[in-house]
Amino acid sequence: MSRITVLGILALATLSACKSISGANVTNYTAEHDLESTKPAACTNISGLSSQQNPADIFSGVKKCLAEGKYDKAAKLYFAAISYGSFDTKRVSDQTAHQAISVLRMNVLGSQPQDALNKLQSKLKSLSSDNTSLCGSLTKLGAPTYYPSYMIQHGMGAFSGQVAKNDLVENFDGKKAWQETLATIAHCQ
Repeated sequence: MSRITVLGILALATLSACKSISGANVTNYTAEHDLESTKPAACTNISGLSSQQNPADIFSGVKKCLAEGKYDKAAKLYFAAISYGSFDTKRVSDQTAHQAISVLRMNVLGSQPQDALNKLQSKLKSLSSDNTSLCGSLTKLGAPTYYPSYMIQHGMGAFSGQVAKNDLVENFDGKKAWQETLATIAHCQ
């Protein structure tokens, strides 16, 4: 079983668990710009995205595609959002901020009916088994070029007021991180 399939199954299991406790009283604290979408994506192919769109923007496109029943586009956008999020976890220094991607994923997928999740999972499996087109699209899109404030503001540094002097990892090698991201997330060679 591929890593993508295992991650997908774990994500669906987590979503199911979240749905079962959704009636619990929970207080949600947020910082300004936490998980902020500044350039929401449409339901489009990866070629319709910009390297200036962050995962919050791209997940809005996933949600739109799911609402329209366009599971193939939703799956492609999902891979783009997860790839950008993975890249950001490599460059954002506050480790507590890295959960931003999981929260974005749960915010979008947690409200979806099981049938839609099953159809999305099927498309994700299909894309991961024949990833040539996906890898080409992600490579052409390129690494993110935005400042990852959506993630930085999700970390404990944003809540405690003790923001690091530099929110980004020192001497970050973006080219290497993007290649590692593509190899890990979409299994691109």
